[in-house]
Amino acid sequence: METKQRLQFLAFFLIYFIVPFSACLFTLLFANYTSNVFLPERFLVLFEATQTTQDFTLLALTWAPFPIITVILFFYSLPVSNYLFKRNKCNYLSEERARHRIVHSPLIISLFGFIGWELSTFLSVYRIDTLFPSSPPQSIITVTILFAFWGLFAFAFSYATTNYLNRKLIIPCVFPEGGLGKYAKGKQFSIVTKQIIFWTASTLFPIILLVFGLLQRTNHNIFELHELAHTDILFEVIAIMLFFSFVFSVTFAISIQHPLNQIEEATEHIKEQKFDTRVMIFSSDELGLLGDAVNEMAEGLAERERIKDTFGRIVDPRVRDYLLSNEHSLGGKVVDATILFSDLRDFTKLSEKRTPEEVLYILNRYFQEMSNAIEVHGGFINKFIGDAILAVFGTPMPMLDHADRAFQTALEMQRNLELLNQQFMKEGLTELKMGIGIHTGSLLAGNIGSTNRMEFTVIGDTVNTASRVEGLCKGLQKNLLITENTANLISPSIRSQLQLEGEYELKGRESKEKIYSYPIP
Repeated sequence: METKQRLQFLAFFLIYFIVPFSACLFTLLFANYTSNVFLPERFLVLFEATQTTQDFTLLALTWAPFPIITVILFFYSLPVSNYLFKRNKCNYLSEERARHRIVHSPLIISLFGFIGWELSTFLSVYRIDTLFPSSPPQSIITVTILFAFWGLFAFAFSYATTNYLNRKLIIPCVFPEGGLGKYAKGKQFSIVTKQIIFWTASTLFPIILLVFGLLQRTNHNIFELHELAHTDILFEVIAIMLFFSFVFSVTFAISIQHPLNQIEEATEHIKEQKFDTRVMIFSSDELGLLGDAVNEMAEGLAERERIKDTFGRIVDPRVRDYLLSNEHSLGGKVVDATILFSDLRDFTKLSEKRTPEEVLYILNRYFQEMSNAIEVHGGFINKFIGDAILAVFGTPMPMLDHADRAFQTALEMQRNLELLNQQFMKEGLTELKMGIGIHTGSLLAGNIGSTNRMEFTVIGDTVNTASRVEGLCKGLQKNLLITENTANLISPSIRSQLQLEGEYELKGRESKEKIYSYPIP
């Protein structure tokens, strides 16, 4: 067995068996050892009498809850042991059950021990009262209170110890990256509750032991306690100190829990991308620093979201996400894709007759309609070049039908332009005409530029060819031209409607390219 697994086995055995048993055994031994100081002498006589009676019922009622609780804890721990030591045999549901129990084990184990202790206390006291009906009520009440409080002490000791061992030895192995909140939320003791429990075990219970010891030594009984509180200044001081210690403990716990609740609520809002969330913690200690850190984190996330949103408006959101999720280094990869290149005709002449504001107004409306058509079909706009658009289909998001998508985009761009021209005519603006060239082939997609200034783009002969094909639109008096490479990839129903315009030697290329047109009504 490896050292790590041995350590897990030791921690598992301590948490689920040794610590709960030791807490109860230690508490029982200490209670019996100190009983002659805190219990009336008459009740000690009863203890001696129970030993001589050898009553089996009393013995069973005293000890039976503990083996029963041990058996329950054994079955409760089985999913955890299987997960820790036979993980390869666990399915998803058994793993989730084990993680849930690991998170809640300290509380559940301590509660089982507390229940067993209290059952044993009340059943054994009830049996003693049955065996000795003439025993004074003071003795019965005193022992019930004392042993009930001893059970609370055993619970606090068991919970604190198992929780510490669990956090140090088990949880880091099961949750190496955190994520306990999924299993623990709303099912654990709050800070205030823990403070009350530990205050009861560490302050209230010792004071009660001292009070009972004083009652025993002054020959007073428990029924005279309220009178002593009015007549004896010592009991008054005890009552006052208990009250103020409780108030101080709870107030301190609230002063911690309330800011933490604010921070928890704020982080939930931030997870929902409500970055205007702020926490107001008026404290100069670690909680105040934590609150300031949460506010600074929210401001940073809001700023990052604004930058991301602005970045997504400058480049296609898919390109933005690609750049944010990859290393920012020069270079790229060769892919097969389809390039759509569109350009407005005679826009230079139109610009000469209009103010820059009017030109910008016309261009923005035109680009908006064309962008809508491109984005609907899954393409992304690589760049605007004056009044031209370079759109890519097939990268950075791979798609098998990139040629078909580019072709359908071209048709929708022409339809959108017709509707836009109708609006322009109503507004007294000039009608626009557009040419589109489409080519499919290999290209390089990636970052180009320098180490401190780069741009995601596509380069290669495929891009140049699409631009040259669009340049033929004006001479051929066509609105849409595609190359043979693209024509071979589009659906047969569309391909049958294409018209061969001929073979053309494109500018800058030595080989000729077959060019097809599509009749646009």
